[in-house]
Amino acid sequence: MDNTILEFIGEGTFGKVAKCVNLKTNENTAIKILKDVNDYAEEVEMLEKLRTLDPEKNNLVRFEDSFIVDDKSCIAFECLDRSLWDLMVQREERLTLNEIRPITRQLLVALNALKGIGLLYTDLKLDNVMLVNHQDQPFRVKLIDFGLAMTASEVWEGMIVQPCAYRAPEVSLGLPISEAIDMWSLGCLLARLFLCQNIFNGDSSYDVMKTICCLLGQPQDHLLDGEFDQIGNLADAVNVYSNAIDEVEVEDTWMRITPQQALEHSFVTMSHLADYAHRK
Repeated sequence: MDNTILEFIGEGTFGKVAKCVNLKTNENTAIKILKDVNDYAEEVEMLEKLRTLDPEKNNLVRFEDSFIVDDKSCIAFECLDRSLWDLMVQREERLTLNEIRPITRQLLVALNALKGIGLLYTDLKLDNVMLVNHQDQPFRVKLIDFGLAMTASEVWEGMIVQPCAYRAPEVSLGLPISEAIDMWSLGCLLARLFLCQNIFNGDSSYDVMKTICCLLGQPQDHLLDGEFDQIGNLADAVNVYSNAIDEVEVEDTWMRITPQQALEHSFVTMSHLADYAHRK
């Protein structure tokens, strides 16, 4: 083994993450030590697919190596700074729009790259976006942890993916899913950065869908059939809220923007600010 463990910096159901020093290069690395050898094989297979993408250009964590030592399945990555979750905890306040804007652009580039090779990330949340070096490169971020990523051909209707608060409505409703679910999660993540709380709260898909409908309007009734028949009529539960929403507005709010379209949005390009400066 060419790495010496300095400290353990993370732990989850998958296993642990250790900060190590590579004895050959004298550089720090982050080594993910997995409990399940099947998880190890699947993640390494996915990371090999990602080798076609430039990790720096596309804001993805750099995969360095994989190996098994003393029956421990290990995956080595570049060592990054801290997650957006850690940043929010340390700051104890919301991020400004000028801070959120570069994060938005970088994550859109990452999702656009994944979409380009037919991959769904499926696990976008604050913990899985890391600052590279916040002191030297403020708000330079990378997407990490591809243990739950999958190809578009692997998905099937009714499968449950994504953290509950970041879960796209088509997942909860058992409808066909695509790379578009990651854009929903991105919107939830950005709202969390700005509001310091989840925009869609709940302990279950039902609770989250109810909040979604209250805020954005109700999807067509036939889309609610099936999944929610077993736990109650969601349509009745939110009818008092959705009746006040214009039908055209509902249709518009349920459309999903693509990563490429979002990269051309004025929030990212700041074109609206330039127009405002000219008007002044």
